Amino acid sequence: MLLAALLQGTFILPMTFVRRWSWEHTWATFSLLGMLVFNWLITLALVPNIFAVYSASPGRDLAILGMFGAGWGIGAVLFGLGMDRLGMAVGYPIIMGLIAVLGSLIPLLVFFPQTLLTSKGLMLILGTLLAVAGIILCSIAASRRTSAGGPSFKGSFGTGLAIAILAGVLSCLPNVGVAFGGNLIRTATALGVSEASSGNTVWALLFTFGFIVNFAYCAYLMVRRQTAAAYWNAETPRNLALSAAMAAMWIGSFYLYGAGAAHLGRWGLVVGWPVFISLSILTGNMWGLWRGEWKGSPVAARAVLNRGLVVLIIAVIAVAFSNRF
Repeated sequence: MLLAALLQGTFILPMTFVRRWSWEHTWATFSLLGMLVFNWLITLALVPNIFAVYSASPGRDLAILGMFGAGWGIGAVLFGLGMDRLGMAVGYPIIMGLIAVLGSLIPLLVFFPQTLLTSKGLMLILGTLLAVAGIILCSIAASRRTSAGGPSFKGSFGTGLAIAILAGVLSCLPNVGVAFGGNLIRTATALGVSEASSGNTVWALLFTFGFIVNFAYCAYLMVRRQTAAAYWNAETPRNLALSAAMAAMWIGSFYLYGAGAAHLGRWGLVVGWPVFISLSILTGNMWGLWRGEWKGSPVAARAVLNRGLVVLIIAVIAVAFSNRF
């Protein structure tokens, strides 16, 4: 579980060392390797008869999962753009905090709206309000950073913040989509797939459709900006290795988290989820500070950022605690 969180909080770091590539080059390579190649290598190793599972599943369910996967793909594109604009120290806590909170609240609103005013629903609302407060604090810190002569953001901070918030919202769609994957999981189990691996049939489909959206957008940027030819240069082998490291850490964090949560049993959601998200937020923030994203910033701005991180982590813990009700 701890290793999964460290990998999730670190996977963007190699992107900051890429040379002579545009954003679309790195993100296209990461998407191809992480969402498609590595994803399917792991899936086929765990579920060798996965295509038989798909053949035996209702087409409507597959189409719905594809739709949610495409929506998540848009969120993943915005995740990459948000991190590029805001940096790891600010972008990571905002996006991951929203994913953690809305990933529980949205399915509740969609499938169990009658429980909104119960103890569970109220705790989720509290977590959401705390997440909003944490985002506001991080935004204030970022504003003070630039106004006091600290490092500026890439482009408008307001635009970057809007991208990050939308990324957090859309990245929750797999949580809703998984609820429609019940028939797929039951079909996999009936065909002899273990319960621990049957959920991979859903994730493989979601990530595949997410890859289509991510790769298509990057290809569009290469054509529009006329950067496709610049993909191959003297730094390409190095950049490929960095992108592969990104992809391996990203996809590996999901499977390691799943394995860790399974070992924790009924405590997986109560303990595992807040540990995973909180530590990944802290890891991403620490890497951003190490990279010098806040070098020269006022101490007061850093203090406000730290308060925002604490509030976001409390929000994640509140959401996880709601699972006890």
